[in-house]
Amino acid sequence: MPLQSIINWILPRDDKFFSILEQHAAVLAAAAAAMALLPLGNGAGLKGLEELHRLEHQGDDFVRAISLALDETFVTPIDREDIHSLSTQIDDVLDRLYAAGMAFVTYDVQTKTPAMQGMIECLAEATAVLRDTVPKLRLRKLGDIAPARVKIIEIEKRGDTFYRGEMAALYRNPAIDAKELLRQQAVLDSLEAAIDHCQDAADVLENIAVKHA
Repeated sequence: MPLQSIINWILPRDDKFFSILEQHAAVLAAAAAAMALLPLGNGAGLKGLEELHRLEHQGDDFVRAISLALDETFVTPIDREDIHSLSTQIDDVLDRLYAAGMAFVTYDVQTKTPAMQGMIECLAEATAVLRDTVPKLRLRKLGDIAPARVKIIEIEKRGDTFYRGEMAALYRNPAIDAKELLRQQAVLDSLEAAIDHCQDAADVLENIAVKHA
């Protein structure tokens, strides 16, 4: 049995880390839902962007709370580096989501293309899976984590298909204005990065499950 597991078995556990991670994942899913509702055109997205910004700030608060808790806690329920890594990956998704919202509003993107809409739906699905999977750590339902990761990998591949198809279409279109291409690419790149970080978070979850099974 690893030394950390022996120490955890002997000493009482502090579940505050699980609570923070679960809240962080819930805020992430809420941000993806807010992105799906983000209105566009004629400054309509500013209010929606404010909501995304509020949620992104909440994510930063959770990262700080994790860092402080790690500094103050001798024994953690799972390895310290895993707690930090999972919190960081969840927050990276939030940051990329907010970046996508910023791109929509700052560059005055007028409509969500079908590919953008598809990628936003992928994000809503993937973040919901993360939200529902993070509590499995507290419940010790570690066998449920690998199937969740597989689902997120499938979603990520679907997002890649949207991204590659749209980028290829943009660059093949001789009629598209250069500024419009850059506007759309800024949004697509941020959405793609957010989906990729969902898989990174799922990878961390699976590593934790394997380590503590």
